[in-house]
Order: sequence, then C-alpha cells, then structure tokens
Amino acid sequence: MSQLRDLVQTQLDVRQNRIMTVLTVITSIFMPLTLIAGWYGMNFRYMPELEWRLAYPAVFVLSVVIVVVCVIWFKKKKWM
Repeated sequence: MSQLRDLVQTQLDVRQNRIMTVLTVITSIFMPLTLIAGWYGMNFRYMPELEWRLAYPAVFVLSVVIVVVCVIWFKKKKWM
C-alpha cells in the first residue's frame, strides 16, 4: 500500500512539474512584452519614438521577434 501511494505521489509530482514548466515558459514569453507595453503606456513627452512615424510598426515587429526568439529558444532547450 505504501508503494502504491508513493507511485501515485510521484505521478502527481511529475504532472505538477510539467504544469509549472509551461507556466514559466508562458511568463518568460510575456514578461518582455509587458515591459515594452509599460514603457509605451507612460506617454513621456520627450520619447523620440513617439514622434517617429514608424514607431508603432517597429514596436510591433520587435514584439513579434521577441516572441519568436523565445519560442525557438524554449523548443531548442526542449522546455516546450
């Protein structure tokens, strides 16, 4: 009975570790995007990017690049 209980506990621990890995990966992907959104949400008057005509597309492209690089890196490390 004790061995059966240990087996079940081990399976639960493995499942919980997988869930924590997924949550960590998702957090690591969205953390830089949250930082960028926080900077642009401040609306400083003297931010050079605010007067640049291509600022919004550049930030969008930068965000997509960050997500793609993170996903590739996590897949390469076999965390996803």
